[in-house]
Amino acid sequence: MSVLKSIKFRLTLWYLIAIAVLLVLFGTVAYYLLSRNLYKALDESLRARVIELEGSIKIEGRRVQFEQKVNELVMIYDADGALMQRLGPNVEFANIDKSVREALFGKSSFVSASTPAGPDVRLYVSPFNVDSQTRVAIVVGRLPNDILNVLGIFRMVILNSSLLLVVLAGAGGLFLADRTLKPVERITDIARGIGESDLSRRIDVETDDELGRLSQTLNGMIGRLEEAFTKQRQFVADASHELRTPLAVIQAESSLVLEKPRTEAEYRKALELVSQEVSFMSNIVAKLLLLARSDAGSEPMDYQNVNVTDLLTEVAQDIDVLAQEKGLTFDLGQMDALTVRGDRTKLKQLFLNILDNAVRYTPKGGMVAASLARRDGKAVATVVDSGIGIAPEHLPFIFDRFYRVDKARTYAEGGTGLGLAIASSIAKMHGGEIRVESQPGGGTTFTIVLPTADTQALPWTLPTPNWSKDV
Repeated sequence: MSVLKSIKFRLTLWYLIAIAVLLVLFGTVAYYLLSRNLYKALDESLRARVIELEGSIKIEGRRVQFEQKVNELVMIYDADGALMQRLGPNVEFANIDKSVREALFGKSSFVSASTPAGPDVRLYVSPFNVDSQTRVAIVVGRLPNDILNVLGIFRMVILNSSLLLVVLAGAGGLFLADRTLKPVERITDIARGIGESDLSRRIDVETDDELGRLSQTLNGMIGRLEEAFTKQRQFVADASHELRTPLAVIQAESSLVLEKPRTEAEYRKALELVSQEVSFMSNIVAKLLLLARSDAGSEPMDYQNVNVTDLLTEVAQDIDVLAQEKGLTFDLGQMDALTVRGDRTKLKQLFLNILDNAVRYTPKGGMVAASLARRDGKAVATVVDSGIGIAPEHLPFIFDRFYRVDKARTYAEGGTGLGLAIASSIAKMHGGEIRVESQPGGGTTFTIVLPTADTQALPWTLPTPNWSKDV
């Protein structure tokens, strides 16, 4: 990266520009104030000198005498504006006639009079009444050499001091910018070294300023990316594992059938097995597609007012058949009349997944019960079973995709490990949630919380295709 494009250079440049502008403003104002005060002091000294001369001057006709020694330029003009007396250097002034006329009318003034050669001379023109009938004009002047010398020295001091200050400010600005941006360079180096294969590194910039907060934000983002990549890798591994078994069965059965001629019955049996495995894989792919669309927020939803009481009763009839086949007791308890706004097909899938999971993991002779009640303005469906229960260390993960508490109960059980994940996703689509409480050997309680229709505002509707209720 070019030095001219670096933030360090630009910060220092803007810092120097700001310093230079402030120095120019300060120098200009200081020079103006000093010049004004020096000329004001000169004017006051000229005024005081005229007062002194007025007390020592004697005018008889056109003869002028001073009782004290005069070292500066003094000129006396008569009532007609003609020069009567000049003391000091013989210098002609081109622009004092107006001031002399004003003085003869009683108005005093200061004027910087130009000369043909040399600097301007500061003059004070004042009226002087010789008697009640006669008025003359007295002009006293001094060269502002001392003032010009002082202002020249002041300009040099300001200029040299400003240049030195700019140099020091530039060096200090570079040092401060480098020190301030050092953590940014460290953040950049660490971030450049973090890749998909190594997301465990973190930015170790710990300060209580904006850079510290930036580091915390980036660390949080990296942590979320690490978690997402971990889940993705686990998901791919689990999906591959789930699809490997049916693919292996299809390959083995196909190879076995093709080894030698078979009877029609054997071919039919092999094709039925292959069809069964294909259906199982299609079911997994369909569920994965649903979860992917749900994550992306693109899953079509057909929102309508759904009578949850009727829906749960309908699902309970199907579950009761499964429970009887397994030798379980199914009880439908309290059922309050409640309505939610949502997708009826997906809500049915939610309840089927939860109830089927309860039946699946409850041993013969056990009990499964479901109920529906209003609590705090929400529809709360509760599913309780007397099954094998879930250990506390597994509870945070049971809604993860392909997660199974009992790793041995996999393909043989017929499940895909996606039922609870889909149920949780559907609940979230409807602004609800699923809670679980369980103890090993003490059964499990699932609590499904959904906003009722009178408290929920959902977006516009889209048609949704029918999809399997298998879990």
